[in-house]
Amino acid sequence: MIKTLLLALPLLAAARLYAGPVSGPSYLLLSHDPAFLERVAEISEPVYAKGRSRLVRLTVPPAQVPAEIMALLRAASPADIRSYTVPAPSEKAADPAVLSLVSRVNSAGLMGYADAITMTGKRAARDLDASASSGNRAAMDYIENALRDMGYATERHCYKDRKKDKECNILARGKSPAQGARTIAVVGHMDSVGHENAGADDNASGAAGVLEMARVLAGYRADHDLLFIAANGEETGVAGTYALAKKLKASGEMSRIAWAINMDMIAWNRNGLVDIETNQEHAAFAEWVAGLASVYTRLNPNITMPAWGSDHVPFLEAGVPTYLSIESWEDHNPCYHQACDKMAPLSWDYAADIVRLNLAVIAGKARLAPKK
Repeated sequence: MIKTLLLALPLLAAARLYAGPVSGPSYLLLSHDPAFLERVAEISEPVYAKGRSRLVRLTVPPAQVPAEIMALLRAASPADIRSYTVPAPSEKAADPAVLSLVSRVNSAGLMGYADAITMTGKRAARDLDASASSGNRAAMDYIENALRDMGYATERHCYKDRKKDKECNILARGKSPAQGARTIAVVGHMDSVGHENAGADDNASGAAGVLEMARVLAGYRADHDLLFIAANGEETGVAGTYALAKKLKASGEMSRIAWAINMDMIAWNRNGLVDIETNQEHAAFAEWVAGLASVYTRLNPNITMPAWGSDHVPFLEAGVPTYLSIESWEDHNPCYHQACDKMAPLSWDYAADIVRLNLAVIAGKARLAPKK
């Protein structure tokens, strides 16, 4: 999940310029990075805090808040926030074809992908400034080779020249034989905040989920094109997916994307809960997704709105129905954005269930047939 830049000017100094609360709007926090939260706490008071949604009211005039902080605050009110569960569909029968599809998910293989990505070293995009053999580059290479080995045509979408290397997304496409097919996109970011051989949950787990979905779907023909995206630069303002969205709009391909699915932090489990995050205009879509969870997985879904801070946002802003699947933020990984975000405490059976849910969604939106 997105990380903010650390500020040279302590916010406490800004807070001393003006004492006491200021009337005005409340703001949704667009980062939960621990350092960012500490700094925001110095100049704000809490309004709402549940799951991924945190609202604050500034105690200094907005003009006194550094631009880097204001960029991660979005005006919102408690009425804009929703967090709720939906009843499981009564007596909904599982489709045998979908059961067969999701049974192909392999939790050990999913863990293997995540371990390989985690152990590439330092995966922050900024490490491409320091070395042409950075952990970020190694992760790009590993993911692209894995997708090629599955039989996909791959593309390295490079959108930024760094000092020693290029910052790129890795794309893989599964083409449908159907004439005029629309596209379903699956995305998970591969970069981390930059600790050595860490970022297992955030977000080697989500990138591994993309690989596992690609592996399973390589055995099927679909009436939709499939676009798998291992995004870069998520921890620096969702840079990679915004750059990709710009490219897709320019080429006209964005208008052909029917649905998109994002996986970010899918492997820390204590209660079987999974958050399904989108915007309110796509509430019915999210509720349909949640309904599949009780049929094809052991997950307990919670729907949360509005969307922020990960790779689903650029697709939503382009008008594509999109959701984020993420571990429950009420009980999220305590090592978030820390060097202790390692493989050992993670649950790959839980992560595999999130992959199964997302495959069931694709099966519900596209006609799939096993390849002979």
